[in-house]
Amino acid sequence: MKKLILFTLIILGAYTLTAQTTNKPIITKSIYYGKSKPIREMNIILPGTHPKEQEVIANFYSSGKYDVKQINNKSAVPKTTLQRYQGSLKSKGPQLNFEGIDNVNGIFPADPNGDVSESYYMQTVNNSFAVWDKSGNLIYGPVDNKSLWEALPGPWHSINWTDPVFRYDYLAGRWVISSMSINKNQELYYEMVAVSETNDPLGAYNCYVFQFDLINDYPKLSVWHDGYYITYNMFENNPVSYYNSLVSVVDRDAMIAGESEITMIEFAMPDPGDVAFFPLAADLRGDNIPYDSPCYIVAINDHDTINPWFLSLDVYEFSTDWDVPANSSLNHVSQYDIGDVEPIVDFGPGAPQPINDKNVVTIPLFMMYPATYRMFENHESMVCCLTIYDGNIHYLKWFELRKETGDWDVYQEGNYAPDDSHRYQPSISINGNGDIAMGYTVSDEETFPSIRMTGRRAGDPLGVMTYQELELFTGLNYINTYQTSFDQNRWGDYASMMVDPVNDTTFWFTNMYPKSQTNSGNWGTRIFAVDLTEDFENVTAYAGIDTMICYSDYIFITQGEATNYNAIQWITTGDGSFVIDNIPNAKYLRGGQDIANGQVQLIIHASGYEPGSVAIDTMTLILDPCTGIEESIENELKLTISPNPTTGIVTVKAYTGINQYVILLVYDSQGKQLFTEEVITKATSYTRKLDFSFKDDGIYYFRLETENNLLTGKLVKTH
Repeated sequence: MKKLILFTLIILGAYTLTAQTTNKPIITKSIYYGKSKPIREMNIILPGTHPKEQEVIANFYSSGKYDVKQINNKSAVPKTTLQRYQGSLKSKGPQLNFEGIDNVNGIFPADPNGDVSESYYMQTVNNSFAVWDKSGNLIYGPVDNKSLWEALPGPWHSINWTDPVFRYDYLAGRWVISSMSINKNQELYYEMVAVSETNDPLGAYNCYVFQFDLINDYPKLSVWHDGYYITYNMFENNPVSYYNSLVSVVDRDAMIAGESEITMIEFAMPDPGDVAFFPLAADLRGDNIPYDSPCYIVAINDHDTINPWFLSLDVYEFSTDWDVPANSSLNHVSQYDIGDVEPIVDFGPGAPQPINDKNVVTIPLFMMYPATYRMFENHESMVCCLTIYDGNIHYLKWFELRKETGDWDVYQEGNYAPDDSHRYQPSISINGNGDIAMGYTVSDEETFPSIRMTGRRAGDPLGVMTYQELELFTGLNYINTYQTSFDQNRWGDYASMMVDPVNDTTFWFTNMYPKSQTNSGNWGTRIFAVDLTEDFENVTAYAGIDTMICYSDYIFITQGEATNYNAIQWITTGDGSFVIDNIPNAKYLRGGQDIANGQVQLIIHASGYEPGSVAIDTMTLILDPCTGIEESIENELKLTISPNPTTGIVTVKAYTGINQYVILLVYDSQGKQLFTEEVITKATSYTRKLDFSFKDDGIYYFRLETENNLLTGKLVKTH
């Protein structure tokens, strides 16, 4: 039942509520524990199409439906003052701009997110993950997320998986990963959470399972000094209907220590409203740690029972007592009036895109991940953002809340809409300098959904994004992820803006874009590292050194490099083709005429962020018969792939020697790279098991490289 909270003092703007305990905590325990093997030693489950009972399912949402009279009789919504201009500051563009995971599982939504550590960037989507070094080189993956949970036998392995979140706990040097797993028919609802033993994302993990009585949808995990806080939207089943929003915390110290049973403390959010929900826990960043502070929760609410379209931004304090968990509390401490917003029915109209007449889901009015917290010398700050539809366009509303000596207040807010395009599903963060960066998606009738960002410096005029909007990556076509439940094309449902813990200034952002093909589920992702600086740098491009390969090496991976680029395109003077021609390390399939000519030129074109700026470079690929070399390599490495043909699991083995640097690459018959692993061997042989169960029948190719040798192999997958 919804509570009615009466306030005796209402002032336009922000006001403080007398701290009050909203309800009592629910104390539960994890139901299962397992310690995984190091990921580098696990069987690799290659991503692909899962059986129906394991497919990712769409997030649930409150319908947002109200009595039509409430909408028709509502007076016109006052127009919000928007930032209708670009900032004047120019950014040099990303230091890194590389391809993330695409739709390897054949599903949507994508739900891209990730985080950065001292040495790695780790990204997840529905429902796979991969790891890069901080130069943007893929060192592992993508692999199916089920690979992570090998230590957890149980019913959660055979039912729906969705909404993974990967975070780096820089305080402890640990990776924290989570995913929900549910079966509506059997009424099984689980959340799986794992913490790495070290700062190595490919090491071993302590893995736990928590169970719920309701559908625990849309989990979002945040790192705090005294726990891992996870927020949910809870739904009843049969029929599915929104019940409430839930905030919870699991015992961080106990998980890091690998204890066999973990305590979870839960609170139902009070007065959650009907239009907006999605509470977010503050995500801690920076060197100053608020050890005496509770974790803060932010949410958009509709407390006005007469006018559900009058919204507020609310702040709660979650005080955790691990010694006596029942003494924990969730207090509503601050509320800030946002005001009237445009009524939304059936999730709103969505954002238009070219060619396709079905709009893109924008998820208006719901808080977007993460809500970033920092403690500065003289104040505490939190930044958060959401999308709002004003009846004409979707714009981005963002806040910086501050707490100095007393309560939280809104220090500044902005409404970003520099033109008539639609902007939606943003992600925002604040770095150690107090600079704020916000990334998002943009589309309109003439603009394919594209990835852009803006930002501001700490001392800039309040409420203004002062940097010129930067198009990080241009969408290549319309998005084709149609879902009948929305009668729109499904997007995100979120992006991820994080800050590098090494320098505490660089922003790492991941978001999705439509790929060039128009098949259903045609999304890919990009990953960017960006500093907010006015030091403009020109685009550069390097195609790599001239290289010789053997005829038998039908795929050549370029060693291209580029900086400060918005887009890349490779072209060839021969009759071969590029598998993907828009990344620095493109893969080239040599043609028959290339072999006849004995060589071919490969040319990289990089476009810069400054209009009209281009960099071009060329390398020569020489093709040689290499008579007898392949046989000697095979005898030396003794590569085996067995069983072959296979219906599922195969073992790849090569006698490489100790301390050999090995790269394994797996391709499909179209030349698309499916998996990468870079490793230094600790034994006389390199051995890896790969599970092809989710892959289609067909032919797959292997490429094994050591410091001195190269071998290609072939596998046949059957039923």
